[in-house]
Amino acid sequence: MAIHTNAGSRLFISPTSVNVDTINGMTDVAAVAFFEAIVDWVEVEELEDLGELGDSSEGITFTSLKNSRVRKLKGPRDAGTQAVVVGRDPLDDGQEELIAAERTKFDFPIKIELSDARTESYAKSVMYYAGMVQAAPTNLGNVSNVVRRNFSIGINTAVFEVAGAVAVAPTNTLLPSISGIAQVGRTLTAIEGTWTGAPAFTYQWQVFTTVWGNISGATAKTYVPVTGNVGNPLRVIVTGTNAAGATPATSGATAAVIAA
Repeated sequence: MAIHTNAGSRLFISPTSVNVDTINGMTDVAAVAFFEAIVDWVEVEELEDLGELGDSSEGITFTSLKNSRVRKLKGPRDAGTQAVVVGRDPLDDGQEELIAAERTKFDFPIKIELSDARTESYAKSVMYYAGMVQAAPTNLGNVSNVVRRNFSIGINTAVFEVAGAVAVAPTNTLLPSISGIAQVGRTLTAIEGTWTGAPAFTYQWQVFTTVWGNISGATAKTYVPVTGNVGNPLRVIVTGTNAAGATPATSGATAAVIAA
């Protein structure tokens, strides 16, 4: 890849905690697949500084009496503590998720998307890890300062990097599904399934009468059946989109919608 600046980089957190021992027991390929299957990423807005991260080894030394030569060996590996600085925004969901994570003793998945694509046909590099948000102080400063938050994230896995390459359209490897009860007034939720290609998702709910047809305006992740749906099954088409293209995948059908 060509050299690049950090402008345009993005940070995400998943609000679902993970077991770092499980991740640390995986191969790099399996760990990347684990992170790529996460669908509840929340972006942290108003980033100013992403600090540094990545493995370094503790230095261990030994000096032999015979030759008085200090020998250096590698000890335990430490992926560091990432210092993330943001402009404080109490209405930003990503910042609020970091604050909520700091109040726990659990580890959470983190995703960093670098702005290093060579052209529009390339995907951006992505870095994944799981860590514990250890601090979230507010930096008030003086009259001329923007109020900031300084998050410290202790990294408890390796940092897994997926280097940018020619982008490939998303591939669905596990079909979407629907959670909830197909009843008037009850909320149904689209479960995206499993995808490659780190896509963003859009949704289209459909109803079956004599053929499947789109429900006008039903393009959110959730759908609440209405009286006109009674007696008919529903399904959802989830479309995964990235820089290389869009791929639709269709869920199975619900049971016929019942009255409230």
